[in-house]
Amino acid sequence: MIDVAQVFGLLGSITAASLFFPQVYTSWKTKKTHDLAWSGIVIGLLNGVFWIVYGLIRLDPFIYVTNTILFIGAFLLLILKKRYG
Repeated sequence: MIDVAQVFGLLGSITAASLFFPQVYTSWKTKKTHDLAWSGIVIGLLNGVFWIVYGLIRLDPFIYVTNTILFIGAFLLLILKKRYG
């Protein structure tokens, strides 16, 4: 039987993890990042760190894997902002 909570958890994880990647792609493609706020990127990085630690403490892979991917997206934005901003 399908665990509905896990299905929603997986869908939530996929959408949360992909949050920054459309912006990463657009920034990489256009080489423009002037519209990206530094504070948004830093908050995204901090958010990822806090949730990764929480997920590791709780031993919950939905939380720490999702937020590791989210952190990578925010980190890529940071690199692009530094390079093209």
